[in-house]
Amino acid sequence: MKHNIALFLLTLSIALLSGCWDRMEVEDRSTVLGLAVDIAEEEKEDPINHSDEEEIPTAEVGMIEVTAQLAVPGQIPLGPSQGGGGAGPEESVWVVKAVGHTLSEAVTHLQQQLSSTIFLGHLKIFIISDEVARKGINEIIDFMKRNPEVRRDAWLLVNGERADETLEVAPKLERIPALYLSNMLDNSIKMGKLPKVRAGRFWIALENDGQDGYLPYITVKSKENIQVSGVGYFRDNKLVGHTKPYQIAFLNGLIEHNPGGSTAVVKLADHQTVQLQSTKRKSDYTVTLERQIPHFTVSVEITGNITGKNDEGIQLDQNSTISSIEKTAEKTFKQEYEKLIKETQNQQSDILGLGEHVRAELPNYWDEEVKSSEKWREIYEDVPVDVTVTVKVEGVGLRAK
Repeated sequence: MKHNIALFLLTLSIALLSGCWDRMEVEDRSTVLGLAVDIAEEEKEDPINHSDEEEIPTAEVGMIEVTAQLAVPGQIPLGPSQGGGGAGPEESVWVVKAVGHTLSEAVTHLQQQLSSTIFLGHLKIFIISDEVARKGINEIIDFMKRNPEVRRDAWLLVNGERADETLEVAPKLERIPALYLSNMLDNSIKMGKLPKVRAGRFWIALENDGQDGYLPYITVKSKENIQVSGVGYFRDNKLVGHTKPYQIAFLNGLIEHNPGGSTAVVKLADHQTVQLQSTKRKSDYTVTLERQIPHFTVSVEITGNITGKNDEGIQLDQNSTISSIEKTAEKTFKQEYEKLIKETQNQQSDILGLGEHVRAELPNYWDEEVKSSEKWREIYEDVPVDVTVTVKVEGVGLRAK
């Protein structure tokens, strides 16, 4: 018995003392922080995994150019910069490009230019050009899902121009451009100015029969500045349109994204306006079947504070003035909500997931009349949607008059 116990303990100790047999040092990895996908301007490549005489079918978007922003070992700052010291963006990251018939092949060609293995475990942003997104992103989504290193909380973005421009931005506030953009988007969510639309949520929306996906739509304003210029909405796997920047706030209201944070200008008279900043949003959806057509009622409640006014004649200490602001805001917001919904209906892009409400609350109608996501998009284009808005002003600041 003692012999068996000793043998068991010896065997167990061997397993525990084996160490990290498959470890890989940081210096042996090419850590990718950002990836950008564009259509190749020149349809040329250096064949690596096939002969140049062999005809290889290209992706649905054509020849793909992939741009990778890699972290330079030993140059990534562990804390904030001190008085401009330390490595700047040019020394902290390395940008590499490759072309291929498909995204997977382009990444293979990218690996051929690197001495160490590509590692996507720290991928922060994945940018797609508007041109690529409009032609279809099935292959891109498939690549991301099949690679176990890609995290679901990575940012998937659409750039209005060339996607590789994003990785060439050199911001003053951050030495790593990919981290700067990732932090900017994270903070936008915390401030209530951007919905939670990371890659994982987008994938789920694409899989739902009664919902389409949307992604942040960005533009590069200069070599040092990136702007969130709206939200790009999809029909199935193709980009079909994007909102204006101010419409992000109204999308947040419709999807009940909290906390609030967006500011809207409320016009009281020809030369009188106030700024209303939302602090809390609430939305509720109901669907009924009328004459074999779904009929939606959307109720949105906005709570906020007055953060400014342009005319001293606006008396914020009077209940009548506050009531007028609330009523005017309700009318303005209702128009904007209906306008946004109508835009998505015209493009047959159900980013609000109204079809999911039909599936949940009217299952017999879905099974008998709808049956598929393609059919729902046709129905969604003409379904009536009534919007009711309630606005409540909670605070006017320390100075009321």
